[in-house]
Amino acid sequence: MAETEKTLNRTAGKTIASVPAWLWLSLLTIFLWGGWGLQSKIIAERISPWMNQVLFTLGLLPLVVWMLFSKNLRTGVSLPKGGAYAFVTGVLGGTGNIAFIASMGVGGKAAIVVPFVGLAPLVTVILARAVLHERITRAQIAGLALALVAIYLLSI
Repeated sequence: MAETEKTLNRTAGKTIASVPAWLWLSLLTIFLWGGWGLQSKIIAERISPWMNQVLFTLGLLPLVVWMLFSKNLRTGVSLPKGGAYAFVTGVLGGTGNIAFIASMGVGGKAAIVVPFVGLAPLVTVILARAVLHERITRAQIAGLALALVAIYLLSI
């Protein structure tokens, strides 16, 4: 087992007040990305999606500096393959961010666009099945169908 997997396995089970660490981090993500969605609408009315991406990237610099001093930065490094995947992830995320801000700038309402874009996991589930050969349960299919219904209801 790779050292990274050992580290993840050791930390994956840690809990705070009987709540798994992954759930706390997921809740934090929801809160942060929720604020990001609102902020994106405000930005779309003031600057272009392209300039937003430039400034967004500059906004990551404090995190980059912080990570440079983190012991976790060097954990599980697998270059060049891991670096290539990280680069592609950045290109996909950055291009998606430009499209997201542009959708807000051409009249999309944050209350509709953000949940609609939240259907990105649908693409992930389909690709995980096709590329990684992961199994999709009936409950997951039902959840995805309900998400589609929810987006429809939000848009009317």
